[in-house]
Amino acid sequence: MVHKYKTVIGRVLAILLFLGALTIWASCARKGLVAEKYPAEFYNVPKLLLPVERNPKFIVYGDNRPGWRFLEKFAKKKNWVTWKMLIFPFYELYWLGNGFVGGVNWLRHTPDYGIRERRMVRDAVYAEAHGTQVDFLLNTGDMPTDGRRPSHWETFLRENKVERPLLVDFPYLVVSGNHERTNDLEHGLPNYQAIFDYPLFYVLDFPDAVLFVVDSNVIIDQYQFIDGDVQEKLFQKWFISDDTEQPGWLERELAVRHKTFKMVALHHPPISFGKHHGNWTNPAFGKNNSQKRRQLIKLFQEQDVQVVFCGHEHLYEHSIVTAHSNGDTNQSAVHFIISGGGGAPVRDATDAKKLSKFKANYRREEIDVRLIKQETVYNYCRVKVEPNELTTEVFEVTGDSAQPLKLIETILVKPKIFTPLKN
Repeated sequence: MVHKYKTVIGRVLAILLFLGALTIWASCARKGLVAEKYPAEFYNVPKLLLPVERNPKFIVYGDNRPGWRFLEKFAKKKNWVTWKMLIFPFYELYWLGNGFVGGVNWLRHTPDYGIRERRMVRDAVYAEAHGTQVDFLLNTGDMPTDGRRPSHWETFLRENKVERPLLVDFPYLVVSGNHERTNDLEHGLPNYQAIFDYPLFYVLDFPDAVLFVVDSNVIIDQYQFIDGDVQEKLFQKWFISDDTEQPGWLERELAVRHKTFKMVALHHPPISFGKHHGNWTNPAFGKNNSQKRRQLIKLFQEQDVQVVFCGHEHLYEHSIVTAHSNGDTNQSAVHFIISGGGGAPVRDATDAKKLSKFKANYRREEIDVRLIKQETVYNYCRVKVEPNELTTEVFEVTGDSAQPLKLIETILVKPKIFTPLKN
């Protein structure tokens, strides 16, 4: 009788597990094409940017993708090692509940964390854009959690086009991040192109400045979509070529544009002191990437690029790379500005031990880096170009009604003045 009872219970549990798995499978965020699931008026972002005949004002921010409750609540050690566990009864059950719900959503490929923070930054950017009458917004990448899944793009569009018409009221320029999955030609790239009518590489010219937008996924292929040899060819085509007769796209475009200020925007920061510091030395992401980084930095210095805007790290960071050019007593300085606090869960600041290690890594590669500031905050940058001045003001979005914004720093860039060499 007992054996028969256990058999019945076992069958019931098996059926329940099967039905649960079936429910998860049926309701998961599947890969597909945005254009097949939604009407064009919902997913298409108007290409509003006209030729700008004046020096621009614009906002830079990025990494506003949704996060995962499982990772941010359940899997973080600091959430468990806390005095609350000892004082409040059943506090563990709260975290276990987050683990269960978050785990189910993880299996369903349905991001479930950070909507309050995303709306907070979005509303601050929206108010800033209207208040200062900016010419455009520049997103440094990672807008959906997985660009191959239409429902992830739906979240981005609903929050930034329906709830607030950020994508409609202002020209919205984009940089492809790793979460857009544009290296995936079946779903990622078609979805990106359906939503944004911009190429992966493009240039914006202004009277006294020029902005180059490039796709760093060609170099840092985190999900191994591209064959290694193809990756090498793409780097030579779009960035720096070994053939002096046929320079890469970025080499050529930088050389032919003679502007007072040159800016570059890409998702993966060549210089960073955060979680992704090792991306450029990870052989799984691409061949000889540390060498490519040195080539890029050298190119930026030779072509007088003053500012490089990046994302990828979920925080704010400002570093300066300096090096002496051959035969020139002047120093070429490149500001690397990471604005990755657009709503994705911010990451902890790097501790002193790791900072020391990262600085030593750069010294070994003969890259002269000075870390100016690193802040674990939600943030955006307000950039203003004038004939003899490029100003970047960086703001923390606090969520405090009494002081919603806090100025982190102001970066002032002046034109480089060359001193004639003495004989």
